[in-house]
Amino acid sequence: MSKSKAKRKNNSPGGSSDASTKPCRTVADLRENWALWYKICVLVYDLHNMAKDKTCEKRLLQTTDELYISAPYFSNEEAVAIKAAEVDSEGASLQEAITTNLQNFFEKRKASGDCRPCGPHDMVPVYLSCFGIEKAEIEDAKFVGRVRRFGLKVD
Repeated sequence: MSKSKAKRKNNSPGGSSDASTKPCRTVADLRENWALWYKICVLVYDLHNMAKDKTCEKRLLQTTDELYISAPYFSNEEAVAIKAAEVDSEGASLQEAITTNLQNFFEKRKASGDCRPCGPHDMVPVYLSCFGIEKAEIEDAKFVGRVRRFGLKVD
């Protein structure tokens, strides 16, 4: 087996290497796990494109978690690891950061007199911030092409 295939296999969620079993304690650790990070980016991409892409909408409608961090994007174990990952030096979990940011977002909207949420669309800026993703990352032509061809498949 070539080194590139071995490396890719090691980063897959089902691989048996130390790289795939290394606990994801921080958002930086999540980013190091290529397969998991790809799924996170697909989730954010889907939230961003739900209104104009039926495939994105279909995947999002299959989620069971209020933060969309569940199947079909993630296994139960992956979802738990993602939500528990620390986002700052104070030890705040990703779940806490997202929840706090959403509260702040809706308080600002309420103060403006328009507190109607736009569902997943309003979550995109929060997810970009909490995961440390640049918008260009989910709009990159190569990434978009891969998502359109393969969806959530990472192999």
